[in-house]
Amino acid sequence: MKKKTYPQEYYMKLENIAALIKEYRLNTGCTQMELAENLNLHRNTLSRVERGYDCHILNLIEIAETLEIDLSELFYEEK
Repeated sequence: MKKKTYPQEYYMKLENIAALIKEYRLNTGCTQMELAENLNLHRNTLSRVERGYDCHILNLIEIAETLEIDLSELFYEEK
């Protein structure tokens, strides 16, 4: 089976989501460790999300809810 590839724009979108999550976390004054513990995630998982690595959509939902942001904000793109 051939390895699946994605358009570069998908990776750029993932990087934007990662940057927003990190920005919201910093605005709440949480460290990665504090937020990870609150989410019952390993800190490395949260770190990977904030660096734009592939992550589980359920983690994104939980992070958004914990930071009290609408999930749609993470996917919003200004045109």
